[in-house]
Amino acid sequence: MAADPNPQVLRDPRSIRALAHPARMAIIDALASGDELTATECAELTGLSPSATAYHLKLLERYHLVEPARARQDGREKPWRASARRTQVELDTSTPAGAAAAAALGLALLDSTRAVAEEFVVAGSEEPEEWRDVAALGNVDLWLTVEETEAVTNALAAVLDPYRGRARADRPEGSRRVRIMSLAAPHRRRR
Repeated sequence: MAADPNPQVLRDPRSIRALAHPARMAIIDALASGDELTATECAELTGLSPSATAYHLKLLERYHLVEPARARQDGREKPWRASARRTQVELDTSTPAGAAAAAALGLALLDSTRAVAEEFVVAGSEEPEEWRDVAALGNVDLWLTVEETEAVTNALAAVLDPYRGRARADRPEGSRRVRIMSLAAPHRRRR
């Protein structure tokens, strides 16, 4: 699936900080799997009450990150799903508010990814051998210019693009949700 030509762009630091809330991040992450979940089902993930979780879902709907899905058979359960529209965050980090929002969102994403990785590492021996063999954890320090760093991040994104946005019907048999994290973080300059 090609990159969304019209992504939703978020620029307001207050909005972005609000989205970095741990419960909202858990809901976004759960719905990003393609599952349709009710507020009660999301509450099990967040540790909050269904009514508090419903509040968070409504807020996420206001930012077009989630949307109501078709009601279930009995018509009483109202599930939610991730919005089909990709969201892009663009912050002016030269302002204190923008820098704080970028830090809050970045740290929330790192925490979320760390939790996924930690869960796999701890229970890895219980995984089928083929999944243990392909799971990768690595890092590398490279000496790159700004232009080279941009080229590397663009190349990594291009490798992942064909796999983005697979609908349930498009998922190959035997596929699992796999977290891929790409992080280019320059080391802090020493004075």
